[in-house]
Amino acid sequence: NEYKSYLRIMICQHQYSRILACQVRLLTTNSEKTPPRTLITGSLGQLGLTLAKRMRQLYGKERVVCTDIRKPPKIVLQDGPYRYANILNKNGLEEILVENRIDQVVHFSALLSALGEQNVALALQVNIEGFHNVIELCKNHELKLFCPSTIGAFGPETPKNPTPDLTIQRPKTIYGVSKVYMELLGEVRYALIRFTCYYEARVGMRYDREFYDR
Repeated sequence: NEYKSYLRIMICQHQYSRILACQVRLLTTNSEKTPPRTLITGSLGQLGLTLAKRMRQLYGKERVVCTDIRKPPKIVLQDGPYRYANILNKNGLEEILVENRIDQVVHFSALLSALGEQNVALALQVNIEGFHNVIELCKNHELKLFCPSTIGAFGPETPKNPTPDLTIQRPKTIYGVSKVYMELLGEVRYALIRFTCYYEARVGMRYDREFYDR
């Protein structure tokens, strides 16, 4: 039973990463002939490596730069560019964006629910201050930005099956709260895509088409 549960999770994660890759491709308009140079924050997390592999198949290895604050395994270094990047260090992150001539950013860096509840102060720093650094840098350098949200942005009061685009959002974790903040700030700075993924691979999304025209 444990193996079956693990297998279902891995299948869902793989499918989710492929869907993310398809949506990130929408960042590139039909008029752009040269594949974009993409930076992924938090690339050593649950989805980052799988997405990076898929994007490198689409755009080329050297055009996808993985970043994180952990020491990467050798296979990551062999697969393509990797840079240490702390999203709380705005100047350091900006240097990486400029030096690598980045066109778009996929922002995965976050402290998830379990760790976030253990260290709320750090979760607020990483999930809110870190995101603010990323979105401001993308705005200042005219970069495209992709930030997936989470089912954790909802709560028990939210209507289910199907959940409306505009609905009650009363999350019960600091991770969920920070994602709601991200969505609302994104409505001012950018348009955001929200994904909800279940183990049965049921997927829903919301996006603003104007985002892809910028």
